[in-house]
Amino acid sequence: MPFNTRLALLAFLCAGQAQAATTYTVSSTADTGAQSLRGVIEAINANTAENIFTVQFNVGSNQTILVNSDLPWLDRSGVAVSIDGSGSPGLRIDGQGASSLISATNLALLIVQDLTLHRGHAFGGGCLRSGLSGLPGGPMTVTRVLFSECSGGAQTGGAIHARNQLNVSDSIFLDNTVSVTSGIGTGGAAIAKLGPGNLIVQGSTFLGNRTQGDSGTNLSALGGAIYVFDSSLNHTIRDSWFEDNEASNPGGGVAGYGGAVFLNSGGLLIERVFFRGNHADREGGAVSVSSTSDANAVRTLRVRNSSFERNSAETGGAIMFANYGNQNGLFDVRNSLFQFNAASFISPSIQMRTGVGTMNLSHSAFGAVGLDGSGVAAHCSGPISTSNANATLQGYSLGCGASTTTVATLGLIGSEPTLPASFPVAYDVALTSPLVDAGVTGAGNLADPAACLTSDARGQARPQSIQFGVTPRCDIGPVEVLGPLFGDGFED
Repeated sequence: MPFNTRLALLAFLCAGQAQAATTYTVSSTADTGAQSLRGVIEAINANTAENIFTVQFNVGSNQTILVNSDLPWLDRSGVAVSIDGSGSPGLRIDGQGASSLISATNLALLIVQDLTLHRGHAFGGGCLRSGLSGLPGGPMTVTRVLFSECSGGAQTGGAIHARNQLNVSDSIFLDNTVSVTSGIGTGGAAIAKLGPGNLIVQGSTFLGNRTQGDSGTNLSALGGAIYVFDSSLNHTIRDSWFEDNEASNPGGGVAGYGGAVFLNSGGLLIERVFFRGNHADREGGAVSVSSTSDANAVRTLRVRNSSFERNSAETGGAIMFANYGNQNGLFDVRNSLFQFNAASFISPSIQMRTGVGTMNLSHSAFGAVGLDGSGVAAHCSGPISTSNANATLQGYSLGCGASTTTVATLGLIGSEPTLPASFPVAYDVALTSPLVDAGVTGAGNLADPAACLTSDARGQARPQSIQFGVTPRCDIGPVEVLGPLFGDGFED
């Protein structure tokens, strides 16, 4: 059992009287019947005497359960349910593009792990849902689940719709969709997070997810992969990969915000994440922080040890921090990499609107501009508050009035990271790179917006020096080149 799953169960058990879980076994791939998945859900709903349930599977390897109509909602107030597919490796639950799969209200905890949820469809959360408008959703923990071709609509969320704490780890979101209709703002083809509690994503891949409009002129497609709409300040995406996700309105008015991630309100930490080839047809090719719905909302975006490559939008090719109607936003980027991002209007890498808050930029590397490297615009646009130890490739400009050093090369080495990714994902850096030892001499004062981080994209400590006996200085970018192994400096 994964560590975070153990913690979730332990917290639930400690909150009340401990009891053994009641186990139901799905031993049939039929859509109905006593030993079917549908039959087991019905049995849990009918069992009012117990409060902790485990659903396990014994249907053999690489089997598919075809769901012919919406599965029943799990609806037992205060109970914990664990759905564990590890007993039948390769198990796929298939909604055939017409039926919703796992949905719950009122639960104290829902755990889903080790299976594939495929082609589930609903107005929101076609494959997995916790909560409805007016009905509480319990916390969910999702581990080693493949979500593929799940779809949703006006209620947000193609694969997952969550109205409480959501922890996702070691999972894959592939080709999920949300369809947006005129007059509606919705999104999150992979995940829509609403209501109380944080979104925590760890070690997961988001590939080819689409939030798309119906060609209307009055709609907003929000977050090609993830849509966050709540005021929690500790949302986190860490050690993950986003590629080829899109928020757009093909053939209609320009409406896409956040090709990979859209933050409506609250605070988000993006740490050790790689964004490549994501697209929004309006703002934030990879990430957008933007809303007109609540001028008093607190919005913060912290980007740490992350890479942004070949993302595109009209404005803010990689990141757009708009924060409309609010002067209290915080946008803080450290030790990150931006290259080959593109914007058809302004700011191929970073855009921050005037009068919406504070922007800090330190120890970050900026390479070529434009998807093919032929762009000429400055990487950054907007008022910056603090900048320190940034580097820009010769022939390009950083902008924003930020401090920068011009370098002839970024010194990135190794092949371009590819899927399937091993985490963390980042380019290696040559010992001869001008990014090495080009930052400050110390780290650890993270309250100082000019400081570098205490660790890099691999979890290695910063700062380190490549020369023995020299005071360590932080490297620019996501990777800290390791110092000498031995005290005498002779590693060979």
